[in-house]
Amino acid sequence: MPKAIAAAAAEAHSSLRVGNIQAAVLMARTTVEATAKAKGITSGNLVAKIDALYAQHLIYEHVRDAAHEVRFAGNDAAHGDLVDDPINTEEAESIVELMDMLLEGVFIAPAKTAAQAAARQARKNTTTVSANGTAAGSP
Repeated sequence: MPKAIAAAAAEAHSSLRVGNIQAAVLMARTTVEATAKAKGITSGNLVAKIDALYAQHLIYEHVRDAAHEVRFAGNDAAHGDLVDDPINTEEAESIVELMDMLLEGVFIAPAKTAAQAAARQARKNTTTVSANGTAAGSP
């Protein structure tokens, strides 16, 4: 995961821990948009960027929906009337969890899968028996 995105996600979590609810939600939204941009999706509004992540098969449908929920909450925090209907702690916790779901789908799961495939291939390469009966890589 790009360092700037990891830092934004960490800021969302740390804001939540200290009770800065609006800041946590805004950083979660920022993280969603930065994730799309990191995948080369730079045109359009955030709705279009999230939908493009899905259209490019970078996320599943439920993760797309999660990203939209982060967007909705982030938009409310940025543009809403905070005096009449502020977001509560439980809702903010959910929003940050949904942000994490997006990060898992876009960055973490693919990296873990690639690492596992590389480890499997490395094991296969070291145990492949050559025509003369020695393992590959043996003297």
